[in-house]
Amino acid sequence: MTTRASQPPSAGAGAAAQSPARAAHARPAETGAAPPDAAPRRGLVLGGGGMLGAAWTVGALCAVEEATGRRPDGAEVLLGTSAGAILAALLAGGVGADQLRDHQRGLPVTAGPLAGLEFDYDTAVGGALPPRPRVGIGSPGLLRDAVRHPRAHPLLTTVSAMAPHGRGSLATVGELVRGLHGPGGWPDASPLRVAAVDYRTGHRVVFGDRGAPPAAIADAVMASCAIPGWFTPVRVHGSAYVDGGCWSATNADLMIGRGLDEVFVLAPMALRLPPRERDETGSRGTLAALREWHAARDRPRGVLAQLVGGYRRAVTRQLMREAALLRASGVRVHLLAPTPADLAVMGPNLMDPARRAAVLESSLRTSRAALDGVR
Repeated sequence: MTTRASQPPSAGAGAAAQSPARAAHARPAETGAAPPDAAPRRGLVLGGGGMLGAAWTVGALCAVEEATGRRPDGAEVLLGTSAGAILAALLAGGVGADQLRDHQRGLPVTAGPLAGLEFDYDTAVGGALPPRPRVGIGSPGLLRDAVRHPRAHPLLTTVSAMAPHGRGSLATVGELVRGLHGPGGWPDASPLRVAAVDYRTGHRVVFGDRGAPPAAIADAVMASCAIPGWFTPVRVHGSAYVDGGCWSATNADLMIGRGLDEVFVLAPMALRLPPRERDETGSRGTLAALREWHAARDRPRGVLAQLVGGYRRAVTRQLMREAALLRASGVRVHLLAPTPADLAVMGPNLMDPARRAAVLESSLRTSRAALDGVR
């Protein structure tokens, strides 16, 4: 594995100067001395979840800021996966949660880094359905290795190797991120970390970490969003990369060894846990979450709904394992995921633009209640 999660940050080849928009919020991205005000060193994990997962996450970010009194873009480490990587890059560029909310609502943003940047959330990645993919296996080399060494990769990584190359484009996403961060490499003090999967080796890579391939932030974000079968794999430094969600929907375990006191994990693909289990862990917590899911709504109808429901349960189990590792390392962990009410608004197709506004408003209502007592 190429993550080297405990290593200090590296600017990478050709690193650019830090953007003025981010400079006011820059803090050390990994181990180091505590800030002068002795505030907890905080990490923020933004998981994948497509267009609707991103809308839900924006509402949750507003709730985190309200509950803690601290702007999410001031976190010491911002780790993003897939759609969460886009939001993490925006936060790292100095965009506030309130600006993300207004931008999602289509309101004019006249101040801050987003001022003048146009982005149509509903059409940016081509709509609710992918274009017809190319014929053939996406990564024959990875599939061959996975068959030879079946325990070397998560099941989803192996499945992704069989998916054909998609024809969808993430160019619009790249333009948005490039408009904030420019075309250069990783700024020295940036807290941003982006998870993706090397499509040949199946290894998880954390762009922005020491030892990771040098990359422009826009390229890293596009790589993290490249869903196999939907989007074309993104080439970075000579290698092809796909969605970081092919390893984990959150990759929260990558926050181990970064000198953090607490981590907030926003997981739009997981199931909301009862209050006790959101700050504790163990098999009991996972089972309680699954019972809550089944008790709160009828069994999903339709093939897609059943597949998504099964995937959410798997994501929840993996998230609980990752949270257990984080807590074992001495980090306080706060987990936030959609409620059954949120899931009813989302529906099974997480790329459905017609539901985006309603998902945002639902998250704004439900996420704050879930963080009562958090400071």
